[in-house]
Amino acid sequence: MAVMKKDVNIGLLILIIASIILFSGFSVYYQTTFKDVSLEYKEKLEQLSDVTKELGTKRQELNETYSLRVKAETDREALDAKYKDASDENERLDTDNVNLRSEISSTKNDLAEKTAELGATKTSLIAANAQINVKDDRIDSLKDEIDCLEAEVAKADADEDISSC
Repeated sequence: MAVMKKDVNIGLLILIIASIILFSGFSVYYQTTFKDVSLEYKEKLEQLSDVTKELGTKRQELNETYSLRVKAETDREALDAKYKDASDENERLDTDNVNLRSEISSTKNDLAEKTAELGATKTSLIAANAQINVKDDRIDSLKDEIDCLEAEVAKADADEDISSC
């Protein structure tokens, strides 16, 4: 019995030592694996933080670009409306100018036909010439205004500040 007891004790001792070695090995393996996973998690978390910050700055830049685009479109629409108004006014003045010129021509024909009414026709002609001068002055001032508006459109295309005329 003593031999069997020695063999059993040695066997148990070997099993205990083997269990301790295996447990120690698994603990070391688990600890190194946990450290690797933990370090990788921290790296990924830092990368995610960097990406989040970059996304925030890109979003802010995009919002600024969008607001600049909206402002540019609003400015362009306002300038287009002003240009259309000025163009309509110019067309109206051109029509008025043509009408006035035809009126002058008619007045001159009447003058040639009615030499007896020379005095009345002269005053009529003077009045018509005064109207033409007023209209020409108006045309000149509107042409200046059109030039100014065209300059403003050019400045707006170049993204410069617009100053009113």
